[in-house]
Amino acid sequence: MYILGLATMGESAAALLKDGILIAAAEEERFTRIKHEGCFPLRAIAFCLAKAGISLAEIEHVGVYWQPFRMGTRARGILKTALQNPASFLRQTGSALREFTPAGGGDSPASQGSWIELFFVRSLLQKHFGPFRGRLHYLDHHRCHMASAFFTSPFEEATILVFDGAGEEVSTTLAVGSGTRLTVLRSIPWPHSLGHFYSTMTGFLGFTMLDGEYKLMGLAPYGTPEHLSFIRRNMLITDTPGSYRLNPAFVDYHAALQGHFPQALRDIFGDPRQHDAAPFTDRHRQIASSIQAAFEEVVQDLALWAFREGGQIRNLAVAGGCGLNCAANGRLLREGPFERIYVPPAPHDAGCTVGAALLVYHEVLGHPRTFEMTHAYYGPAYGDSEIGQALRAGGIETHPIGDEATLLAKTVEVLTGGGVVAWFQGAMEFGPRALGARSFLADPRHETIRDTINAKIKKRELFRPFAPSIKEEAADEYFGCAQPSPFMNLTVPVKPDKRSLIPAVTHIDGSARVQTVRRTDNPRYWALLDRFERATGVPVLLNTSFNIQEPIVCTPQQALATFLNSGVDALVMGNYFVERGKGTYKDTSNDGTTITP
Repeated sequence: MYILGLATMGESAAALLKDGILIAAAEEERFTRIKHEGCFPLRAIAFCLAKAGISLAEIEHVGVYWQPFRMGTRARGILKTALQNPASFLRQTGSALREFTPAGGGDSPASQGSWIELFFVRSLLQKHFGPFRGRLHYLDHHRCHMASAFFTSPFEEATILVFDGAGEEVSTTLAVGSGTRLTVLRSIPWPHSLGHFYSTMTGFLGFTMLDGEYKLMGLAPYGTPEHLSFIRRNMLITDTPGSYRLNPAFVDYHAALQGHFPQALRDIFGDPRQHDAAPFTDRHRQIASSIQAAFEEVVQDLALWAFREGGQIRNLAVAGGCGLNCAANGRLLREGPFERIYVPPAPHDAGCTVGAALLVYHEVLGHPRTFEMTHAYYGPAYGDSEIGQALRAGGIETHPIGDEATLLAKTVEVLTGGGVVAWFQGAMEFGPRALGARSFLADPRHETIRDTINAKIKKRELFRPFAPSIKEEAADEYFGCAQPSPFMNLTVPVKPDKRSLIPAVTHIDGSARVQTVRRTDNPRYWALLDRFERATGVPVLLNTSFNIQEPIVCTPQQALATFLNSGVDALVMGNYFVERGKGTYKDTSNDGTTITP
């Protein structure tokens, strides 16, 4: 039985189950090369079908991550705004009209999905992929998030926390999961939204809303939370445990999308930072620190309430776009009462594709659970034949290195020499994190490499940290991480005696967003870490995404183009090794040749 899951508006994606097991998942942005692509996910669907070797006619069920007919709460909210704040009403109406207006039906790479398209999923599928005789299921958005976290977790029982911008009617859901049952304890209605609060202040600090929230999180440790008490009393307010509300006098999300902020907010925090290029001051750092601290306080309160009301289950599953706030996730694990936390590799809307498919399999069809997501490598993969063809088309005549030990040794030689390696191996990751399949790698022992990558390769703010990858069995030696962290969604303390060993991946507050690598999940990446440890005594590599102001690379052609346009020292793609600035390398033992671009 094949079940297809779809996300079709912003972070568009597709995922495919076979008999309850995930076999393919990809975000549309990786194919169109447009970040946060929101068009109907034609290319992601095509990939899923091709990977399974099936046609659309063989799909028995399609799960869609939204119920477009549930508009009551939002409509009432907009009408209330019309009476109380006409200017804000006009802004919200404009946003709504854009969401309702189709923009090409997904045919153009630049098109964005709309609410209207949700009513025509069947016809769109049939138009592009042929006959479809299966059942189409429109599913509750937050329930898809719940399923994406709990049904993929190792837990038989768990407390569940879902928080994002908003679903059809709610923005936060507190629940428990048991077996194949999901039970909601409390929902917090839109427009009271932690996601909208965080995004509004992201815009206030001059970052791009819906794309710069991680920058706010990265800036926060550089400041002190001077405004925390004011925010909690006046902006993000908790009246009773396990709940919160926003004060619209300070937080107007739709206005912020257009660069407008209430005067009340300006009176407290001063003028907003105008753009990404504007300098940072202590004022900006204090605001960022205060916003992150307030966010974490509310998340802690919500999770603790759900724990107490839900039967004190010490496993926690987290999903929703706010689940990408790895600092808050790490605090949930450190401060308890939870013993284990699971955040899937794509907790944001793209992950709802997996949740929608699993929701159909378990809740609609009644099948038991048989799947656990231990890795994120569900995207396209390319063999040496395709890689070699891409290299030759790019003017690089070379041969694969037949011996993995030689390939890894040459890679480690570049890394220990202070170079940066572009690492392209196996199936692409699902979700926004590079996890050792599409990564830039470097030696974490040298602090200067961080500034080199930021300034010359990634072209991003110098305050932003890089993440460490470590062999899972060595994680406890270096990090205060009580459990594996395969998806890089937890920020944990670096042990004090190790901080000087890996300064390039240790943030200013002594923390790191760690990825633990299990040998069975990614054998070659684990082997590289092991080889690096044998050379240096340190089982850690600096890992950042293989991209430069674009979505993470997907194909060999994209990887080569990004490599050639960067200052990266070597490209390791499949069994091919391409090194910059070293001339031609001939390995007579295995006939491996490297030609410098």
